[in-house]
Order: sequence, then C-alpha cells, then structure tokens
Amino acid sequence: MTLSAPETQPDAPGKSGLRGHPVYLARITLTACLIFWVFVFSDSGWGPLLVPLSTQLHISLTTTGLLYVIWSTGYLPGALVGGAMLDRYGPRRVLLGAALIVLCGMLCIYVGLLLPQLVPLGALLVIAGLAGIGGGVIDASTNGVISATYANRRGMALNLFNLLYPLGGVLVLLVDAGLLRLFHNDPRPPFLFTICFIVVAILSLPGIPATYRIGPHESKASSSNDEPVPRSSSLVGILVPVIIVMMLTSGISSSVRAWTPAYLHVAFAQAPAIAAALSSITWALSTLSRLGAAILILRIGSWKLVMLGILITLAGLVAMAFSPNVIIATLAIAMTSIGLSPIFATCLAIGSERAGRSPGSVAGILLFASGISTVFCGWFFGFLLNTIGPLWAVGFCFTFVMLGGLMALRLRPV
Repeated sequence: MTLSAPETQPDAPGKSGLRGHPVYLARITLTACLIFWVFVFSDSGWGPLLVPLSTQLHISLTTTGLLYVIWSTGYLPGALVGGAMLDRYGPRRVLLGAALIVLCGMLCIYVGLLLPQLVPLGALLVIAGLAGIGGGVIDASTNGVISATYANRRGMALNLFNLLYPLGGVLVLLVDAGLLRLFHNDPRPPFLFTICFIVVAILSLPGIPATYRIGPHESKASSSNDEPVPRSSSLVGILVPVIIVMMLTSGISSSVRAWTPAYLHVAFAQAPAIAAALSSITWALSTLSRLGAAILILRIGSWKLVMLGILITLAGLVAMAFSPNVIIATLAIAMTSIGLSPIFATCLAIGSERAGRSPGSVAGILLFASGISTVFCGWFFGFLLNTIGPLWAVGFCFTFVMLGGLMALRLRPV
C-alpha cells in the first residue's frame, strides 16, 4: 500500500513522482507522529494525575482510576472503527475528526475541574469515554498509515513509530511533574498543556494525504494485486493467535505504565510529584528499548523479539515483587517496561504480515483486542493495588504475561 497525494489538489507536473520521495514521506511521517502524540499525551497523562485528581475532586483513588478505565473503554470502539475508516475515507479526514473529539473532551474535563460544583463526576466519566473514542481512532489510524507507508520494513517502522509512546510519556511525566510541583499538585495546568499541544498537532494535518490507495507492491505477503481485500470476519480468523498474545500482554503494559506513579505512592509513600518524576525513568528506558528492538528485529526476526521481551518482562516483575526500596522498585518497573515495550508493535507487524492487506483494518482489530485487555487490566490492577496490596497486583501481571508467553509459542514461523 502506498500513500497518494490529496485528491483535492490539482495535478502538477511530476506530482505522481512525489510518492516515495523522501521529503514527501518525511512530511507524512512527521504529521502522523504529531497526531499520534495527541493520543499519547492524553493517554499517558492520566498516570501522574490520578492522585492530584483524587485530591481535587475529593474522591478515592480507586474512583479516580475509573476516569482512566472509562477513557480506555471509549478507546475500544474508536480503535475498532478507526482502522476501517482509514481504509475507507483516508487519513486526513479521519485524523482531523478524531483529534477534534479528543480536544473537545479535554476542554470539557478542564472546565469541569475549574467549576467542579457544576460538573458532576458522572459527567466527567462520560466525557472521558467520548474522548477515548477519539484516542482509539488516532491510535489505529496512525499505525495503519505507518504500516502502509513502510510496508517493506513494517516491523522496524512500527517499532520506531511506537517508540513515540514512551518518548511522549517521558515528556508528559516531566512536564506534569514540573507543573504539579509549581502549582502545588493542581491537575489543571497539565490538562491545559495537553490541550495546547492538541491544537498545534491539528494545524499540522495538511501535511498528510487525504486518501491512499492499494499499490502493486504493497507487501511481500500479497501474492497478487487482484486479490480481494479480506473482510473483517476472515481477518479475525487469521489474527486469532496474535489477538490472544496482545490481550495477555498489552493490557499489562498499559496498566504498569499508567499506575506506576500510584504504585510508588501506595507501596513506598512517595509524593505525587516525586512519583511522576521517578516514572519518567521507566519511560526513558522503555524508549531506548524500542529503539534497540527496531534494530534487533532485523537480525533475529519478529517472533524471537516477542519471546525475548516476555522473558525480560517476567524477570522485571519478579524484581518488582521483592524490591526493598523505591529506587530498586523503579529500576524493576523500568526492566518490566523494557520487556513489554516492543511486544505491542511487533505483534502489529506480525498481524499485518499474516493478513497481507488492509493495514488499517488489521491495526483496528488488534488495537481493539488489546484495548479490551487494557480496560480490564487497568481496573483490576488498580483494584488489587488499593485493596489487597501491591504484591497481588504484581502477581496478577506475572500470571498474564506468563500465559501470553505460552501463547506466543504458537506464533513461531514454520
């Protein structure tokens, strides 16, 4: 699949030659990265803000965690339809609509924090769910765009692209930690920062094409240019093993990422600002792991990279369970994040290679499946952390990752 120039633009001499031109590809990639960060900033921002939001709204931490759970619930239909909409309507219109949905949601939550007496908690939960729909569309669509643009090096491209998640997470954690310290744990300035970035990202959308089409050299997995595009039902059958692995691992990855500040707060009594700053260490190391994965996948292949990530994750979770202090716990969480980080993007690449076509639909189906896991794992991790204790939350993660590793054995290429 190759991206084409917007249909609304008049043809110019040599216009068709722009497809594949480095400047043209760079413009598409930059815009996709900025829009993807709209999702990253909104999704990652919940972690350091859960404790301040609990204080601001005068509710329990478990109840505050429902905001992230509802956001993740809204993500599910967004991811499922986002990939299909990308294949049908093209990236520019889909990404513009999704970014506006997230922007409106964040603005409404910000107003709710400014005037808490006028906006009940139930309304904030509904708004978070609607914003999550936009986030799901962005995640599926941007991954589909990158998968289509770099079909010949899909595994490396998706790992590099999803490196933006921990990179953006580091930036959000550092900015939020600074704003929380500067404004005495007030969650409103971090929300305002996210809103301003969304506006900037929307202004970059003219850099992405309005449509794309299936080209004759879309993928090595495509044996014929005339082969019909698989329907969603047939795609699901092809992707079942990949779906199960993603459901058992991606939800744990999201939960560890989102609940790290709260985990350090509950388990080691760290202040919210310090916990957010310590969490940025895990994000930074996770970013480096994705960069290493993008290089390593060319040498050892996708399946071996997934299995290596699972082994590292299990070792990190064992270290988390027996950490005697906050420093060792932070390093153990970082090790867990290093193992989990490349699994998600590599499974996306494996799924796209198995299907051979419709990268938007493939990304949507896999992200929908991982989103289901994220909703359950995010809620259950928070429930265990705040009721039974941190050790039970870590044990839950270990069990799911172990099952994911056993299922990943079925992905081994013949």
